[in-house]
Amino acid sequence: MYKFLFRPIWLLLHVTVIATTLLMINLAFWQISRYHEKVAFNATVKERISDSIVPVEQLLDAIETGSQSPKTVEWRTVLVVGEYINSETVEAVNRAQDGYSGKDPLTPMRLASNKLLLINRGFIPISKDAGPAPSGQVQIIGRVRAPEIRRRFRISDPAQGELLEVSNIDLERLNKQMPSKLAPIYVEVLESKPADSADLSQIAAPALSTGSHLSYTFQWFTFSVFVLAGWIIVIRRKIKTLKAIKTL
Repeated sequence: MYKFLFRPIWLLLHVTVIATTLLMINLAFWQISRYHEKVAFNATVKERISDSIVPVEQLLDAIETGSQSPKTVEWRTVLVVGEYINSETVEAVNRAQDGYSGKDPLTPMRLASNKLLLINRGFIPISKDAGPAPSGQVQIIGRVRAPEIRRRFRISDPAQGELLEVSNIDLERLNKQMPSKLAPIYVEVLESKPADSADLSQIAAPALSTGSHLSYTFQWFTFSVFVLAGWIIVIRRKIKTLKAIKTL
């Protein structure tokens, strides 16, 4: 009566069910890992944002000595004092914030130590122009960011030539057109003295939520149970039918 389970069509069904179930279980565990990554990321960002404000040179020195890296100082709040080099401004395009499409003007700043630090001055709708950055000595309270790395399926910037617009804030690429080497981090403006253009909005803070990962985890586990349950029901019905035929 159970020999039908070893027929090719049934063996194909068994393999499909097992493979599908394993896939769904793996997707569920992947969602759990993504959830824990988000929890760890949120805790890190909160801790670094709550740290005291330090001069950006302090972090740059730590990166140079190897005791820190751009990733380990990202999201720290720093004090920056220097002079903008307006002639080297580049715009980061394809940006969106508060429901608007726009761009971020990126202007390098020469620090008192003669180091060159890229400053993301803020977000501005695509229909507007931020104009030049404030002249003379400028004091900034800002948020440290690590360079953007181009991800798969994301627009890449030309490897050669002088860029006026970029899709990625890739400091290594921008180094090719700057008067001297950029620091390995850049800074998003939170406060500026003197003030920059009134049309510029502060770059939005990172969203510290865990998203829908736990919900997706539950869904994938539920789907795997449904597949297994359906498999068992199909087999039981087949056996019931065969028994009924045998009793005739």
